[in-house]
Amino acid sequence: MAKSVKALITPEVLKWAREKRFQLEIDYAAKKSNVKPEQLAAWEAGMDKPTFAQLKRVANAYKTHISIFYLPEPPASFEPLADHRELPEPLTTDEKQLKELEDQAYRLNANIIEAHERRATLIEFYELLGESPPQVTLTLSETDPPESAALEIRDSLQFNSELLQQCNDDRSALKFWRQIVEERGILVCQTSVNSHLSLKLETVRGFCIAEEPLPVLVVNPKDSPYGRIFTIVHELVHIALGQSVIQNTKLRQLRPPDNPTEVFCNEVAGEVLVPKDELLPIINRHTLEADLPQISRHFRVSPEVIMRRLLTLGYISRQKYQAYRNSLLERYQDRPVPTGGAPYHNRLLNTAGEHFARTAFTAYYEEKITLADLSDAFSKCDPKHLFEIENNIFA
Repeated sequence: MAKSVKALITPEVLKWAREKRFQLEIDYAAKKSNVKPEQLAAWEAGMDKPTFAQLKRVANAYKTHISIFYLPEPPASFEPLADHRELPEPLTTDEKQLKELEDQAYRLNANIIEAHERRATLIEFYELLGESPPQVTLTLSETDPPESAALEIRDSLQFNSELLQQCNDDRSALKFWRQIVEERGILVCQTSVNSHLSLKLETVRGFCIAEEPLPVLVVNPKDSPYGRIFTIVHELVHIALGQSVIQNTKLRQLRPPDNPTEVFCNEVAGEVLVPKDELLPIINRHTLEADLPQISRHFRVSPEVIMRRLLTLGYISRQKYQAYRNSLLERYQDRPVPTGGAPYHNRLLNTAGEHFARTAFTAYYEEKITLADLSDAFSKCDPKHLFEIENNIFA
């Protein structure tokens, strides 16, 4: 029997892909690639070479195109995202829970790589169309007063409160915010459409890649629509600061984040969504809780966001906010968990973002890419889903 042909890869690139691009321990990487750890270590050290079949398994595990391993040296352009999450130290030695934490870390890195590749694909579509991607002109500094930073964001987005108030529910409000951010040249996506790469909210609520052109902003669809709106604006502040980050900040936490950057982003996002000068004149202390539904409809945010803003502005005490939070928990603790989900073509569109989808279909209409290329752009979906995506964005 003929020997399997060895893949003449660059060992340093193989090691870079695991350590820097995917940030995996060698034992976990070997398990995901279905090889022995010592075998993978030998390939990384240049003492042996994988077969092409083995390399395909590694590339699949690393969510990386196989050609990258043939580069003469590791790429210098791929920078890991700053991790601004607040994650407690694991207090368990339970093997199952530790494996779950490891698996969530793997899924998060896979989602970040998908976002990088989606951005690269979109830039390629623009090149094929002979067009220049839109440039993002919004820039902020952490020394800016939050109110002036929020005003600059609203001006940059050409924010129209009358259009927002025409939104009938939280999902239409989410669509409004996604659209006005994407119109400014920022790709707004959701985490992977692949269920085996889904992420828990406690792992991540969102992240962003603040690279030009076409920065990318990603939110977790497991969050509520109002929660995703807050994350979109929060990550937009990071992009304006020129920071590529991961975060899982919860608005409802009483204690502010330890990271001063996260404090700034939260304050600016709160002011963008609920400006102080619009909020305080319509607040009546004596009828506050009765007025909350109407106030939240005015700003198209949840009542909890209004209460959190009032706490931040020093209008209500922590005790009053906590009492409100406790009443929410009591009200919703027995609420049934919703089942089912959005149709698959909607999930594909939300994962890619409407800006990406419109540009991809335009490249297809102008015969710059094939139907197979278009399918690949949407997670290698069955072409039958493309017609439904097309209807969603062009109907």
